[in-house]
Amino acid sequence: MITAIIADDETPSRERLRELLSRFNTFEIIGEAHDGNEALQLIITHKPAVAFLDINMPGMSVFQSIPSLQNPPLVVFQTAYSEHAADAFEINALDYLLKPIRFERLEKAVAKIIDKQAALNKGKQAPEEISAKPADHVSISIGGKTRLIPVKDIIRISMEDGFCYIHTLQEKLISDRYLNFYEEKLGAAHFFRTSRTDIINLNHISVIHKEFQGMYAVELNNGTHIDVSRRKAQQLRKIVDF
Repeated sequence: MITAIIADDETPSRERLRELLSRFNTFEIIGEAHDGNEALQLIITHKPAVAFLDINMPGMSVFQSIPSLQNPPLVVFQTAYSEHAADAFEINALDYLLKPIRFERLEKAVAKIIDKQAALNKGKQAPEEISAKPADHVSISIGGKTRLIPVKDIIRISMEDGFCYIHTLQEKLISDRYLNFYEEKLGAAHFFRTSRTDIINLNHISVIHKEFQGMYAVELNNGTHIDVSRRKAQQLRKIVDF
């Protein structure tokens, strides 16, 4: 079975597509979303092989979010408007379906999915392993290109609303990985996890503010303040003299 998600802000459209896909006995629908944010969260969390995405959903734009993913799924767009076709193929969408979706047209899209998935499975490499040596850069996929972000430029890595972000002085970039990955990849020499939602670069600390009841706040070079609990502050003191 090929894992898939369906994202559309119209319930009847999701129901129709789910019913049409069930006729193929090929797909396992592992999630449904009604806006762009939910769709991206499903893709990051469940890593489906295929995403059937409506183009005109509320929330995060699929044209911005899909290229930001390190390992995006195969994407099939569906919409009532044909003017987005060029944009869809610009981000390497596998197919583009106009609503109302006809079964005969969906058959052609499914054939493409099966062929593409077979090719991907044939050439699949071993799972990514985290090197024991701390990295000197991290990679971010943006607009179909892979950007290499020097570790020294990273100020902070955060989890916000279920999404992971890399912060530099100039940019805030979304990642489809999680904090645990970066915590292991970057090592403890220059990075410190202040909480379940933040990792900071020790080299970018500008001020440490003493708060109340043993609490502290770390101020970073970009002006961001990160709260540090008493327990975490004790750990930080072993690394930074304050």
